[in-house]
Amino acid sequence: MGILGLIGNLLGIGKNALENRSKLKRLKAEQEFKIIEAQTNAQVDRIMSNTDSDNQIDLITAQNKKYTLKDEVVTYLFLVPVFVATIVPFVTAYETGSWINLNTYVKDSYLALDELPEWYKYVLGAVVIDVLGFRSFARKLVDKYINKK
Repeated sequence: MGILGLIGNLLGIGKNALENRSKLKRLKAEQEFKIIEAQTNAQVDRIMSNTDSDNQIDLITAQNKKYTLKDEVVTYLFLVPVFVATIVPFVTAYETGSWINLNTYVKDSYLALDELPEWYKYVLGAVVIDVLGFRSFARKLVDKYINKK
């Protein structure tokens, strides 16, 4: 029984080692799951907090807009090139009497907008976001843009 007992002990040790290894893998997997869950919950909490604060800012801004003309002036000032790019093709077609080329005039007019400075496009986007109250939408776009880089 000495040799059989020795073999049984060795097999028992091997069995315990395999069980311990299995438990360790299971614990590691549970720990990784808890970390991922905590990260996800933190991100959801941050998004909810940002959305709530953005909505509050949008509400306050909307309530205060009736007391000032600043937003309208800034909006119209930065939209002038867009208005001009929209109207000029029709004026050109009317003056030349060539309504067939209206498509070309419109295309050329909007291509001219693309030659405006880069900062103008960003400011125009910010003005539109502010006027329409899309802060939470803009935050999501900015987060996606930052995550891509």
